Amino acid sequence: MKKVLSLVFTLILLLTCFQAVAEESKFLIIYFDYSENIDTTGLDVDAISQASMAGTIARDRGNLLVMKDILAKRTGADVYSLRVANPYAPAFEDMMYPAQDEKNNDVVMSFAEELPDLTGYDRIYIGSPVWWYGAPQAVLSYLQQADMSGKEIVFFGIHRGSGLGGIPEQIEERQPNANVIARFTVECQTDNEKAAADFNAFLNTLD
Repeated sequence: MKKVLSLVFTLILLLTCFQAVAEESKFLIIYFDYSENIDTTGLDVDAISQASMAGTIARDRGNLLVMKDILAKRTGADVYSLRVANPYAPAFEDMMYPAQDEKNNDVVMSFAEELPDLTGYDRIYIGSPVWWYGAPQAVLSYLQQADMSGKEIVFFGIHRGSGLGGIPEQIEERQPNANVIARFTVECQTDNEKAAADFNAFLNTLD
C-alpha cells in the first residue's frame, strides 16, 4: 500500500511540474539598434561598436544594447534584432534625413532576415531609439506586419531629448489588440552604469 501511495504521490508531483513548465510565460525581445543597421564597408570594429545616437560619445556599447542584455539576462527571453535589408550610413548626421524621408513617405522596409514567429510568446519587449519624435520606420514596418493580439508589450528605448515621442500611440495604433503594460526610455548620452541602474529599477516594478 505504501508503495502504491508513493507512486501516486510521485505521479502527482510530476504532473504538477509539467503543468508549471507548460504554463510558464515565454518572453521575446525585439529590438532595432542603429549600430547593427549600418553599412560596415571599410569600417573598423571600434567605429561599428561606437555608432549610436549619441554621436560624439565613445563607448563600447550604446544604452539600448546595454538594456537589451540586462533584459535578456533577467528574463531569459529569446532575442531578435531587426536588421534592414538596406543598411544606413554609419555617420548619424548622414542617416538623419534619409530616415526622416522614410517616415514622411511611410516606406515599407524590407528586412535582411525572416521575421520571428510570435506564436507561444506571452510578452514582447520592443526596444528602439526615438527618431524624429517616433519609432524608426523599420520598427513601424515590423509592427504593421506582426500580430501581437492578446500579448503584453513592454517598450524600452533611447532618445535625444524627446522622451517617448509618439511611440506609445504608434504601437497602440498598429497593435490595437495587444496590451501595452509599461514604457521606459533614457536619454542616449546617459552613462551606461546609470542607464543600467535606472532600467533595472524599472524592471523591478514589473516583477
